[in-house]
Amino acid sequence: MKRLVLTWGVLAFAMTGQLKATTIFSDNFNAENGGVGVLNYSSFANWSVSGGTVDLIGSPGFFDFFPQNKLYVDLDGTSFLAGTLTSIGIPVTPGSYILSFLLAGSQRGDFNTVHVDVSGGLASSTYSLNSDTPLTMETMSFTVLAPTTINLSFHNEGGDNIGLILDNVNLNRVSGVPDSGSTIIFLAIGMFGLGLMGRKLRRLA
Repeated sequence: MKRLVLTWGVLAFAMTGQLKATTIFSDNFNAENGGVGVLNYSSFANWSVSGGTVDLIGSPGFFDFFPQNKLYVDLDGTSFLAGTLTSIGIPVTPGSYILSFLLAGSQRGDFNTVHVDVSGGLASSTYSLNSDTPLTMETMSFTVLAPTTINLSFHNEGGDNIGLILDNVNLNRVSGVPDSGSTIIFLAIGMFGLGLMGRKLRRLA
């Protein structure tokens, strides 16, 4: 529900031209290892791997589940011990931020859970996906109150060499206050989104 409200809110601000986003950090993994996938990869330009391993996959013929996305990360490497993928330090200033990333099921017949954290207790969330879940954008929002340096981390539970798939990690600083007309549009779109969710929940019930 929180992700739905956030998504509709961002859409409303974007439609009215009031939301400004500045990219602070971005990585799609496509430049890693010369564009070639490899198991138990640890030489990321913007990430470290600790406590286990992750796999760099997606090049032609190498676990290429989403060809249009080139390379991406299997968060449970090939060592029977899933590693924690942690970003380099990212300097941030006071303000509002949105972390977005693509997350997919393993595409290999199992169920997985991943924990996502922004250091300093700024934000955390857990995602559990079935194997056939396609790449789906997930978002997390948080507020920074004082200048600091943060890290983003992704950790897959378990260790069976098959994990959730991660791609296109982006951190944006957002700003902008809507005028009165924009506020009305924002509320209308938000209510519409909540109405859709309500109907969906009633159908599931």
